[in-house]
Amino acid sequence: MVCMACRLCVVLLCLSMTVFGGCGGGANGKCVPNVSVACVCPSGQSGARTCTSAGTLAACVCSPPTVDAGGGADAATANSPDVAAASPPDAAASPLDAPVATGDNDASSVAEDTDTTTALSLPTIVSFDASPTAVNSGSSTTLTAVFFGGTGTVDQGIGVVTSGSGKSTGSINAATTYTLTVTNVAGGSTTAQVTVLLVVFSRTGSMNVVADATTATLLPNGKVLVTDGEGGATGYLASAELYDPATGTFTATGSLAVARQSPTATLLGNGEVLIAGGWGADGPLASAELYDPATGTFTVTGSMSVERYGDTATLLGNGKVLIVGGVGGAAPHASAELYDPATGTFTITGSMTVARTSHTATLLGNGKVLVVGGYDGADFLASAELYDPVADTFAATGDMSATRSGHTATLLGDGTVLLAGGGGDGDVTLASAELYDPAAGRFVATGSMSVGRSDHTATLLVNGTVLVAGGASSGPPGSVELYDPAAGTFAVIGSMTVGRERHTATLLPNGKVLVAGAYGGDGSAELYP
Repeated sequence: MVCMACRLCVVLLCLSMTVFGGCGGGANGKCVPNVSVACVCPSGQSGARTCTSAGTLAACVCSPPTVDAGGGADAATANSPDVAAASPPDAAASPLDAPVATGDNDASSVAEDTDTTTALSLPTIVSFDASPTAVNSGSSTTLTAVFFGGTGTVDQGIGVVTSGSGKSTGSINAATTYTLTVTNVAGGSTTAQVTVLLVVFSRTGSMNVVADATTATLLPNGKVLVTDGEGGATGYLASAELYDPATGTFTATGSLAVARQSPTATLLGNGEVLIAGGWGADGPLASAELYDPATGTFTVTGSMSVERYGDTATLLGNGKVLIVGGVGGAAPHASAELYDPATGTFTITGSMTVARTSHTATLLGNGKVLVVGGYDGADFLASAELYDPVADTFAATGDMSATRSGHTATLLGDGTVLLAGGGGDGDVTLASAELYDPAAGRFVATGSMSVGRSDHTATLLVNGTVLVAGGASSGPPGSVELYDPAAGTFAVIGSMTVGRERHTATLLPNGKVLVAGAYGGDGSAELYP
């Protein structure tokens, strides 16, 4: 038997055994002619002793590992030790975003009386996680790494770690990135990283109902109207509640006439809130209703011309509400309509140049509405168009640099519009962002977010920066970053108390941001800062 047992023993064990009856050994206390075995060399070097034709070992020959094009150690050299790193069946799979170096973890053993050697594989990192991924200042988290084929160490003073065993970080007072390095005896290494964020939100009162696909509308009295949307096992909800910043609590208010999730919610000039469309028990809805803060009740108003879900609603300068796109039947709509609060009716207006759903619509300083991106039923869209309330028509404007759906659009203080994240072609979640300039009618690139996001929120703060929170993300759940228009950059500032997507974010009169609801959430709500 020549090194068949090496697949079942770790690298250090295999190297500690001699060729006489051990890993790489031959019969009757002699080595196998023309076969190389490992020997001890200085740190960072690999070494081998070749068996002569007489069955005796030559002197140890040390040589540093060669470097491949990727910068890692190339184990397949003439002097590679006759050792294969242990590897479980699933070792090739890694859920990490951080790059993981890979090697041949299924190297064949060396047959006797041949001139073949087996390469030493690079270590394999299966996972490297922190639990929790966000902590309050002064608290700790636990790091857990699963790896094979080497010795693991973590920086930031953590030191040596054992595969599969958790290790506390100790007190954390700032966002910290930890790097795991797993090194084998030949000096080859593999790394992975995990970032632990500080919680920069604080909990406030919880909602009365655990729900997502909600709406949140700031009322003239400073309270926030929340329609509860969908409640998981309880299905579509007709309930609604009010958040009072003065007490930090949610209280029930009147119920909707029709249970619905993801409708549009628009504050009208008279202080009422128009709730329109969405998805109900029988599919997309055309119905609409009004919430009166004075009475705390909903009343039915006129219905839209077609059912709409995934549409947008924008209050125009003339007091009417522009409803655009969405899905009603088998495909998205290109049509649009106007709601007139004076008559309580919807009327068809000009149609968009293409059908859209999951797009954004932003009222510009010039009174026009910028409609961007979305999905047309077959493809994600990079196109954009402008609605002119005076002409009652849509016209194409410049295209974005990337297709986007489920992105955010935020009107900045200088009149430009920040488009961030969303899902694009190839089911990619985008980290990129761009700015629309109404004067030039075109989009220009700006800094990218730290991670890709969709179904997140973006809120313009009183200081002119934009708070981007949560969403379906390629990074830590619940991470939060700020966009600085002056610098054109995003910077991670911390985390929410829990990860959220399909949540709401509402700027309150006191300058704080209320975040509530979430897909798969717990009914909690929180405030920034």
